[in-house]
Amino acid sequence: MSTTRARLFERAASALSTRRSTHVNVTRDVIHVIPTRAYARPTLKGVNPTPSAASGARSGIRLNRTSSNVIAEPYAGPLRRPTIVQALTTSLGWRYVVDSALGKAKDAYALSKCTKEIKGFTLDGFKAEAKQLYRMINATSASTSGTRALSHETRHATTDKMQSDLKRERKARELGGWGAIDWSLEDIEECQVVRGRLIMANPNDTSGAGFVQLTTRFRSRQRFAAYDGKGRLVSGDPDEVLDVEDFWVFEHGLKIPNSRWRLAGRLHVPNSSSGSAAQATQSEK
Repeated sequence: MSTTRARLFERAASALSTRRSTHVNVTRDVIHVIPTRAYARPTLKGVNPTPSAASGARSGIRLNRTSSNVIAEPYAGPLRRPTIVQALTTSLGWRYVVDSALGKAKDAYALSKCTKEIKGFTLDGFKAEAKQLYRMINATSASTSGTRALSHETRHATTDKMQSDLKRERKARELGGWGAIDWSLEDIEECQVVRGRLIMANPNDTSGAGFVQLTTRFRSRQRFAAYDGKGRLVSGDPDEVLDVEDFWVFEHGLKIPNSRWRLAGRLHVPNSSSGSAAQATQSEK
């Protein structure tokens, strides 16, 4: 009898030991899977966002990209100053004063964030880099044909959305019968920052991760000519120098690893020449 009980106890102990061992193994598998899934979750080029950024992902931008993919308050030219009669008899005067002051405050805050968060940032240094990007992106875009992709430098200097726009333009040129483009930049006469804006991952946390956007106006002198597949001129004039005004939006990550200035968009600003010089000067003070 005692021998039978001993065998029963041994079997029970063996079964209990097996269950405990199985439970531990399953638990370890679960523990192993959880961090793997968390690590594999798409983030910014494989870099996990900070806790503050992750907590604000639902209410702000997505941090699994290197760009916000939106333009914050696109620049549409300088504010229209009301006449004296409008300022005295309507609310346009007060609205102009408030909007002008608010815009200048946003510009100043965006530039201060650049100085604080971007190592070695200076306004003159940004302008020099913006001119280089302006020349390089225009040149590589003009020289890109149907058999060539965007250059490595251009892909690194533009956001995903901007790359799609450049490829779409190339396709439109092909459909229009353009076989080659002769483009040259004679001179950049002016490079001014006309607007600065912030896009934060968590709008309630201005010290967290996000993006800064600087809208830059270029006034330059260029030559442009387009030819079809047989070398015939179809657009432009290689001997004519054109006065060109462009508004480009450059974007840089804040507290995001491996960030750089990238072209995020190009704006069409009609009738922007009048009064825009004063606006640009004020935004940089």
